[in-house]
Amino acid sequence: MKTQTPQGHQDLGLLIGAGADATALSTYLDGLDDAARVREVRSLARKDLGALYERCASSPPLRLGDFLPASIPTGQTVICAGLNNLPMFRVFEKRLVRTASGQVFGFNFQSMSFFTGPGYFEVTESGSELLFDYTKVPSQSDVPADWPKVKPNSSGFSMFVYQDLHDFCRRVSRDVVIGHATRRQESLPQYFVLARRSDGA
Repeated sequence: MKTQTPQGHQDLGLLIGAGADATALSTYLDGLDDAARVREVRSLARKDLGALYERCASSPPLRLGDFLPASIPTGQTVICAGLNNLPMFRVFEKRLVRTASGQVFGFNFQSMSFFTGPGYFEVTESGSELLFDYTKVPSQSDVPADWPKVKPNSSGFSMFVYQDLHDFCRRVSRDVVIGHATRRQESLPQYFVLARRSDGA
């Protein structure tokens, strides 16, 4: 039976602070329902995200088919609730879709999107991690009709946020990944955690 956690409860943060290994973190998160899992990841302190990324270095490889199972229909939007370690605007979503050709694309949905742009990216496998590659964007015909207009990340204010960005994501649990941002192969002090809603959208 899946566990419910009360609003504001921070068991995940306590586990990270106590030194829980990747297996213990995965087991805990897999025992939660969607709403509780989102509450847990979004309760984390900024310092927890970098620690979680390092803690999950020993996690099993993360495959594209694990995070977007074949049971999710082509063209269906998959919503991932996110939290980053920036000083402001920490809460966001990444929305993903699998195209008929099997490619996976996504964009960032957050309160500053009107200013930063949607920040489109392609998701591929990179070693034992997933790569969210902002140097590759879909064509307009690849994305659902209700998604924002596809724009390159090399123009407007987007270039200061998304240009040349590569995010590498490790497995935390069945529905949760932890990501680390890089730009032009240089590590950035930016981390984010995503909880995929298991019902797809």
